[in-house]
Amino acid sequence: MLTAARLRKTVLSLLVVSGLALSACGNDASTKRTKATIDEVSGLIKSVFGRNKASTGSGDPNVMIANALREFDGAPLMFVLREKIGAYGMASIYGQNGRVTTWVTRDVVSMSLDRPMLTATRGFGNDLMSVEDGGAAGLIAARQAGRVQKTYRFLDGQDRTSRLILNCSIVPGETQTVDSGVISTSTRVVRETCRKDAFKFTNTYWIDAQGRMVQSVQWAGAENGQLVFRRVRW
Repeated sequence: MLTAARLRKTVLSLLVVSGLALSACGNDASTKRTKATIDEVSGLIKSVFGRNKASTGSGDPNVMIANALREFDGAPLMFVLREKIGAYGMASIYGQNGRVTTWVTRDVVSMSLDRPMLTATRGFGNDLMSVEDGGAAGLIAARQAGRVQKTYRFLDGQDRTSRLILNCSIVPGETQTVDSGVISTSTRVVRETCRKDAFKFTNTYWIDAQGRMVQSVQWAGAENGQLVFRRVRW
């Protein structure tokens, strides 16, 4: 039986062999993505997963997803896009700690999610160290409205931790069907708007009837901007 440490080592070695890195995309579509706003998230996600006839190599997200689904038969997989720089790649589960799942890419960039909600990043630089969510993750997973206070902690370039406290409003919205990889499911779109004085951002989550995040667009900090997550296999 594999120990947790051996399992993590095996996953990392498989990721390296398969080339599942966050690869920068320098074409016009990438430029459009970096300028997209959350109000255009549906168009953003369609542009990422839409077929590009000029792009047929391993860097094409459609090819990348198809290769990952084939090579990691049966394993949970997630597509990740760094909207700000147009980098994208595949991530697999690295570890589980209670309700928090950590996903990792080939280049050992990791993202931790408490059910649907991003709570930490590692390897990006200026990382999100932790989030005290005030109950937000539970409300979002349950597709319920509410108001919470969240505390974000970030690490700056001089290894100093800064804290940002925001008041957040969670509002369930419309129903949408999401087709992604081998997943096809009905979801409720849940929007979480967080404010501090004049500063504001909105996280958007597509949550299925079981409380699972199928896709989301979440703020990862001033330096890293928005991250787009899209599950392609449970």
